[in-house]
Amino acid sequence: MSKKAIIFYISKFSGHFHAADAIRKALLTLEQGSDIRMLNAYDTNPIIGRIINRTYMSIITKNPELWGRMYDNPDVLSKIKKTREKLYNFNVPKMKRLFTKFGPDIVYCTQAYPCGMVAAYKRKYGLDIPLVGVLTDHAPHLYWVFDEVDLYVVPTEEVGSMLEKKGIPARKIKVYGIPIDPKYSVKYDKKRLRSEMGLCEKPTVLVMGGSQGLGAIEGIVKSLMQRGNAGYQLLVVTGKNKKLHRNLSNAQKVFPDADIQLYSYVDNIDQMMEASDVIITKAGGITTSESLAKNLPIFIMDPIPGQERFNTDFLVKEGAAIEIKNFDDIPGALDKVFIDDQSALDRMRINAGRLARPDSAFKIAQLSIVGVK
Repeated sequence: MSKKAIIFYISKFSGHFHAADAIRKALLTLEQGSDIRMLNAYDTNPIIGRIINRTYMSIITKNPELWGRMYDNPDVLSKIKKTREKLYNFNVPKMKRLFTKFGPDIVYCTQAYPCGMVAAYKRKYGLDIPLVGVLTDHAPHLYWVFDEVDLYVVPTEEVGSMLEKKGIPARKIKVYGIPIDPKYSVKYDKKRLRSEMGLCEKPTVLVMGGSQGLGAIEGIVKSLMQRGNAGYQLLVVTGKNKKLHRNLSNAQKVFPDADIQLYSYVDNIDQMMEASDVIITKAGGITTSESLAKNLPIFIMDPIPGQERFNTDFLVKEGAAIEIKNFDDIPGALDKVFIDDQSALDRMRINAGRLARPDSAFKIAQLSIVGVK
């Protein structure tokens, strides 16, 4: 029997959206007749959504240390508790209309804000609709904690233990990994793929910062451009960041000897990862999980305090990533793995493969069939 599912996310150009879409694709693969609604939680109140999103983007780009102090801070949570409750309750009538009309069998949330909205709706009406919170980072925070959540899906046992310390019963936690698009399980012939992409057979470095082109991409690429033809080729993806794309296009004219292919938003990141030997990126949960699925060594630069700091520490500890502190250190770090110690890349690939959970989306989707209790 086909299922009805609602999958909440925030912001279309975000890891939360990509995680939600991965679950959607897995659901349709398992139950082709499923009726699935992908909903941006910010659309329930567009004005508030824009305010929240702009405030977050402003903080992480202009004052990331402030975000680090706010992240998972019990004092901050206590001070905004009443505001959060008012916001969630404000959306309850909209939740009621939606749920009454659609009648979902299960609800997934890939971000804490919509999780709170659905929890408030369940609490007000005493409903028992299965609610699954899907964490997309290695940093569980207090904003996820609601009694009405029936199950939490986490990346690792360690994250599960962290949630338990925040009061979540172990029976409500499943270690399935971070959901990524099923296409990241597809393997390609690397040599043929490079040829189709117009690449030669020399070390290939992918530089990206998620869908929005965030992070230190410009500084990273310019530090590598200055090396000219350094024995490796660069694939640079700027995402939706038009200013970044324009700046790097101008920089290409200044450093014409640099072997670089520049892209804006693309839908074949899986193939780019397959064609690459290393990725330099921000430490977003989705991008790093996709990299792990491709057994791709990760170089992390300038992680945002909070969730990206947690992600970075985990990946470095597990030997799948290297953190680079300064732009000037990037060329030397690449020389080390491409020239001085090529076995380091092999070790990182093995560790990435050990951590990879490419079937996570299917395990999460399976909950709609087998239940969450």
